[in-house]
Amino acid sequence: MKMYDDLPAVISHEAHRAHKLKLVTTDGPPFRCDGCMEPGSGQGRRYRCDSCDFDLHTSCAVPEYTLKHPLYGDDLEFQLLHSPLSVDGKFCNACGYATLGFVYQCSRKDNKDLELHPCCAALKMETVLPDGHILQLCKEAKQDCLFCREKGRPLSSSSSSPASKKFWTSFRKEKLWAYQWRCGGSEGYLHVVCMKKIAAQIWEQTYQDSPGGGVVEASVPVMKGMLQGRSSLNSETSAAIAVQGTMDLGATIADVISASMQ
Repeated sequence: MKMYDDLPAVISHEAHRAHKLKLVTTDGPPFRCDGCMEPGSGQGRRYRCDSCDFDLHTSCAVPEYTLKHPLYGDDLEFQLLHSPLSVDGKFCNACGYATLGFVYQCSRKDNKDLELHPCCAALKMETVLPDGHILQLCKEAKQDCLFCREKGRPLSSSSSSPASKKFWTSFRKEKLWAYQWRCGGSEGYLHVVCMKKIAAQIWEQTYQDSPGGGVVEASVPVMKGMLQGRSSLNSETSAAIAVQGTMDLGATIADVISASMQ
């Protein structure tokens, strides 16, 4: 998915006809995008109307209205909808969270429609971090996720709503996107939904403690610690290290997911 190099300073958007939206750079608490209804870090760029307290991720405000995603090949085309055709049991195929607002949808002949949050569609396919970590976006995890210890859908992606229960009962083996992390001869996987969960914690903690931080950078210390200790740690200890890592070293993982959720 293409990202704008030079974002326009002011735009008009049909989702907020009352006023123009201004591109702002903020350094505050997390926010919820009024387009896709997904969270944003609050520390970066977004489009905003101060008068109405209305916010859009940049990926929602100036999107591509049609796209082909590398993980699905050239045969499938997604179209951006400003409201889902149905909210009954509809979930993002990348992260598993409900699609409640702006959504990329691809209708297929087998009636298994694909849906992506704009911020998930904007995730980078590959990122190389300064410390040598290489992140590769994958359609599914080939091993258990080092955070939730699940290979398929993580428990954290479901909710208690009837629609959610129906969805996960029908698609218990649904595969969700994950990042493969490689560093120093070791590799591991983190679900995108788990990284979003880590990032949400980091955004809250970062705002309280110091500026900076986002989704992918937030997971770097977590993954680094878990890759180093995966052979000797049980899942309970690994999870404890993961949570402690997010709290203590949270400002390092944001680039990958934060870039898509501004």
